[in-house]
Amino acid sequence: MPKGRVMNEQAVKEPPALQATVQMSQAVPLPAPLSMLIDPANGCNFRCTFCPTGNPEMLKEVGRPIGVMKLPMFTKIVEGMAAFPTPVKTVMLYKDGEPLLNNWLGDMIALMKQRRVALHVSTTTNAALLNETRARMLIESGLDSIRISVEHVHDEGYRRITKTFSDYQMIVDNVAFLHAEKARLGSPLQIHAKVVDAGLTELEKAKFMADFSPISDHTSIDSIMGWSNTGTDDMMLGLDPETGIDGVTPLKRNRVVCPSPFKTLAVNFNGEVSVCCVDWSHDTVVGDLREESLLDVWDGARLRAFRLAHLKGQRATLKACENCQYMQGYGADSDLDDVADAVAARIEAQDPTMTQGPTLTQDPNATQGLPSDRG
Repeated sequence: MPKGRVMNEQAVKEPPALQATVQMSQAVPLPAPLSMLIDPANGCNFRCTFCPTGNPEMLKEVGRPIGVMKLPMFTKIVEGMAAFPTPVKTVMLYKDGEPLLNNWLGDMIALMKQRRVALHVSTTTNAALLNETRARMLIESGLDSIRISVEHVHDEGYRRITKTFSDYQMIVDNVAFLHAEKARLGSPLQIHAKVVDAGLTELEKAKFMADFSPISDHTSIDSIMGWSNTGTDDMMLGLDPETGIDGVTPLKRNRVVCPSPFKTLAVNFNGEVSVCCVDWSHDTVVGDLREESLLDVWDGARLRAFRLAHLKGQRATLKACENCQYMQGYGADSDLDDVADAVAARIEAQDPTMTQGPTLTQDPNATQGLPSDRG
């Protein structure tokens, strides 16, 4: 097991459709995103030291709005996904904030599952708001998987990291109830508990595993991650990880082309569409679903220009992308550096009516029941 990643031995493999990987160098341009993030709420009940949402001064400086996604906007997104020529592989109902702050979250999940516009629907929560009512709501909605973001393993650690919360046992109890209730109801919901290694001791890592392995289907200790457009603010707390967020994939520090614009869309709470999951400042917005359809954004001129900037070595001209650390952690199957010229030529010659999908190949090393994007 690579350093920094500790997995629960009881981890359950993901369905075959989700074990499939796409060789991006061969598949781009794609007729539809492989994954999407949809942000139910971009505010948070925590103020974590390694998260831009936890820094009010940073948010004020960039003028980021705060709010929750309304159900009509979410419905429009689902309808837009149905228009894609190929299904979205994974939808993650989170991005910048705490999803449980949105009272429509259960309705959103149920609608997406009913419409079958994605193969897998996931969310992430810090579990402080995960009471018994909300736990049952998530189970009954048909949610496929949930990530629990554990911030530390004792009260003082929680107080130091979150600045607003200091009841570690409440988190454990909330997750334990979710785990027991989903078993009682016979739900296939997969629970992934993870903690970010923001300077944890070996004893603290062992405590996390001991506390959460019995009440989760998957557990992991993740590397701290960098963000886009953070300027002089150190969201990595002085740490210098050797791997991506998964704690496994070695960083490619000299990466030129970020894979995200070619396979992902991130819909902010207000319907603006960003290129990736770490666009906390909304500086990579390439569309607005209040005025456009998802398909128009995916095939649109703004996203096309964004992709070509990466492919032609002009990433430094994009403020949010210039010094982004997160892009270094993508795996080899997503790498486009060696084929950048060929991919650029394909995009420039692209027929907008093309609908042929990517070729999926089975990854024999895929063992996790959850997507690898941030969570």
